[in-house]
Amino acid sequence: MMINRPRLSLVIAAVNGPELLARTLNAIDQLPERSQIEVVIVGTEAVNPRTVLEGRPESCRMVLGGSLADGIPRLRHAGVTSARGDLIAILEDHVDVDIEWAKTIFEVMEDPEISAVGGRVDAGQDGWVNWGIFMADYARYISPVAEGDHSDLPGNNIAYRREALLPHAGALAEGKWESWVNDRLIENGHRLRSTNRMVVRHCKRFKLIEFLKLRWHFGRSYAGMRISDLGPLKRAIYGAGSTILPLMLTIRATRLLLSRDIPRNTLARCWPLIAVVMTVGAAGECAGYLFGPGRSLEHVR
Repeated sequence: MMINRPRLSLVIAAVNGPELLARTLNAIDQLPERSQIEVVIVGTEAVNPRTVLEGRPESCRMVLGGSLADGIPRLRHAGVTSARGDLIAILEDHVDVDIEWAKTIFEVMEDPEISAVGGRVDAGQDGWVNWGIFMADYARYISPVAEGDHSDLPGNNIAYRREALLPHAGALAEGKWESWVNDRLIENGHRLRSTNRMVVRHCKRFKLIEFLKLRWHFGRSYAGMRISDLGPLKRAIYGAGSTILPLMLTIRATRLLLSRDIPRNTLARCWPLIAVVMTVGAAGECAGYLFGPGRSLEHVR
């Protein structure tokens, strides 16, 4: 039965195909609070609506008309504007939610002064390539994350108060990530909360070459967003400065990972791969600063 007014709307852009999405939806369906949750899937050509929705609760619905060419932020915007819940969460289509995920959101949001809450991201796959790429990609959100008020929350594990998110959701429509939304919230006096009790597991298996291409495109699209309003001279300055990014990003990631719950031998074994990922991402950023984002956002999954 369709819930009249969901307490929480959960927005997912479907870009990685039906198998990973089904795993994510199965984990959501196991939540004790499932009857209070609306799941809004933003469909693309990567999924068949009939197959995805078959056997799912009526509170799981799909927003049609999206395309991979839109890029994930714009797809999420379509889901956010369609959501009906008092709280709106954003997930990727390849994560498992912890059994206490929704409970944690509801408990934190009992404080009316909190406008958004985010948690941590755990690894959901084994293997040298999966671990190395996961650590490079999610160093900031591996356990333990900050506990309490914090502005840096993961875009694939975050929930907003509806009235706080909607006035700033235009950043997503512009093709920008949740970090832009969070910055605008902070600028307008909102409080964001980080907690280790709000957990998702990243369950997509990585293929090295495929991921390095994705990382390059992410770096280019991210840099292109940052300098979209700058002239050619400042773009050139940012581009020149990005030549030291590989070293800076690798050092920063290493320091972060040394403070996380990761065995030292695992980190040492994966460190060369982490350095490669950071170097490729920095090369993409350099291209973004010099030439703009191009169509790189379309390739980010």
